[in-house]
Amino acid sequence: MEAENGTPKATRSLEVVVSEANRSTWSNRTEYIMVQVGFCVGSGTIWRFPSLCQQNGGGTFFVVYVLLLFMMGIPLVFMEMALGHLVCFGVWTKIHPRLWGMGLACSMVCFLVSVYYNIFTAWSMFYLSNSFQYTLPWNQCPLVMNTSIPDPDCAQVTSSIYFWYWKTLEVTGNIEESGGIVPSLFICLLVVWLLIILISTQSLKVQGKILYYSMVIPYAILFCFLIRSFMLEGSIYGLRHLMTIKASAITSPILWKRAGTQVFYNMGLGFGSIIVLSSISKSKNCAQDAFIVAFINLVSSLLATQVVFSVLGFRATMSTRECSNQSSWKLLQLIKMGKLPIEASPPTELLKKPVKAYTMWLHHLNRDLKKKVLEYVSDCNLENQLLRYIKGPDLVFIAFAEAITKFSGSPFWSVIFFLMFINLGLSTSVGLMQGILIPLLYNFPSLQNYSLAFSVIIGCLSFLCGLLFTQRSGLYFLTLFDEFALSLPLLIVVLFENISVAWIYGAKRFMNEMWDLLGLNFSLMHECLLRYVTPVILLILLIYNLSEMLLKSPSYRAWDKRSFTTSVLPYPTWAVFLGSSLILLSILPILVGLLKGSKKPIILPLPKDSSLQLSLTSSYGLSLTSQDQQAPSSRKTSRFSEAQTEEASGSHKQPSLLSLSKSMGTAVGHVKRGDSYTGGSAQNVPSVPPLPPVARESL
Repeated sequence: MEAENGTPKATRSLEVVVSEANRSTWSNRTEYIMVQVGFCVGSGTIWRFPSLCQQNGGGTFFVVYVLLLFMMGIPLVFMEMALGHLVCFGVWTKIHPRLWGMGLACSMVCFLVSVYYNIFTAWSMFYLSNSFQYTLPWNQCPLVMNTSIPDPDCAQVTSSIYFWYWKTLEVTGNIEESGGIVPSLFICLLVVWLLIILISTQSLKVQGKILYYSMVIPYAILFCFLIRSFMLEGSIYGLRHLMTIKASAITSPILWKRAGTQVFYNMGLGFGSIIVLSSISKSKNCAQDAFIVAFINLVSSLLATQVVFSVLGFRATMSTRECSNQSSWKLLQLIKMGKLPIEASPPTELLKKPVKAYTMWLHHLNRDLKKKVLEYVSDCNLENQLLRYIKGPDLVFIAFAEAITKFSGSPFWSVIFFLMFINLGLSTSVGLMQGILIPLLYNFPSLQNYSLAFSVIIGCLSFLCGLLFTQRSGLYFLTLFDEFALSLPLLIVVLFENISVAWIYGAKRFMNEMWDLLGLNFSLMHECLLRYVTPVILLILLIYNLSEMLLKSPSYRAWDKRSFTTSVLPYPTWAVFLGSSLILLSILPILVGLLKGSKKPIILPLPKDSSLQLSLTSSYGLSLTSQDQQAPSSRKTSRFSEAQTEEASGSHKQPSLLSLSKSMGTAVGHVKRGDSYTGGSAQNVPSVPPLPPVARESL
């Protein structure tokens, strides 16, 4: 923003007048909260969180997750929300000019994640399109053409596994066998991206309503599943497994690493979307908003995990009964053939007995007879049935899908479940899209006049890159991107964000500015969390991730169609190079900014013997004047001014201009003739181009 012609060189104050008509915001605070929740609570809440709970000690993982959420997640979410509310665009450049690459790094992380994240929604859309059948296609094996014989491949596995690997993915044996693009997944991914582009190009009010209802519907569906799951036989076994706490597991560094990464993933930290979404909110209580979003996120994760494990307990019970009946029938046939003695007769009427009756009978056999029996049949262990296929996407598309087939009215439950999954995926993807677009439009002002076309181009480019995952080897590329493009870049970005605010700008200055502007009073604990606790946790997680990546040979699980099992294979050299390139691509803007950034301060320092006084002039206007221009009786003493003298070396040179930066970056304002700015001429006022109306409305 430039001063009007004729503004005097000797400047003493600056007033930015912001028109409420030019400031697009969410309709109300509830809508804003729901949009933030919609971005944070995605499809990963349904499959990633329960899967991690199962792999890392059940309730033990949940305890560690909650601990890290309060020690690290909530303070960092509050920090991003506050920065978005105060500064909006160019926040990192305002803190230090060498941090200009932070916004681009967030955009790059959003782009890489959205490229592979939407394949989950495409898979869900494929399952949804196949759910409108009275007998779900993954409920039974298909027949060989013109015969009544089941497909031989399906006969070797379950029908749900067959539908997932053979019909949905048409998976190859390893990552080096492309196998070409699966046409059905190509169409589903195209539809997903058309929906994302359509929503992203709507006005702010339309987007708010769409995202609001897209979050209400999944919660309604989730509560229906919760009530239904409690009525299922054996659901207690799943819940019991979930609530198991293993004290020995709490010392595992892998558990802490996975819990910390899940906090970033669940809360949407490091993507930049929280800053963008909060920049257009009227809500000033960032601390309360951060807690509400974190609490809803935590409740959502717990609710989804309860539903998943209840349904998996039911699935395990049904599978155990089926296994017990089949084994009993086989044992009776073997006894008739004389291959087993009469003592090997299984218990009768297993359907009327507890689900563990067969396993308990087998356990009480003498050792030699038991060993001989197990040569012919399985032990049908309930715990083993519960833990089958609940890692990664298999949890939803094999285990949960199989459990739904055992519901009465299974097509209805399948339709609403995958509809919920699609809604959650789209709400997160729209947030990622804004995290890509807004920093790019700010850093490259020439694109602002073509923001609508630019949104379509980004969407099309993301779709074309996403075709990599519609290949028959796409599942393996998904694993590669999930391991390399997510955890380490997010850790690096969030660590730089934390250090920038807590140490470069100053945690005390940041907290006191929040007090001045929002009327929030923070204790020493909040400052200590932001300055010491969160950076230490982030640094430990980063070091552990780096050491694990360097010391362990990267590998992935591949489906072997010959043995009908998964096997662990090492990534080829080119795949490791690709994964390393993804990490470098994400953090490259930060490195370039640190090395090549301007040394000139963007925010002018205060003159000697003067401190900056902030006062609100209107609901959207801000006035900045020096203390020697104000009457002591007409102003309130600023806690921020007191805190300036207590900061580390260098930080006291930077006045509190975050609020001014927001006014200059988010609205169409003007500098009145005769206004002045202490410490420099009008030409030194930082110029921040406002977003065009299309970009403002699309956000």
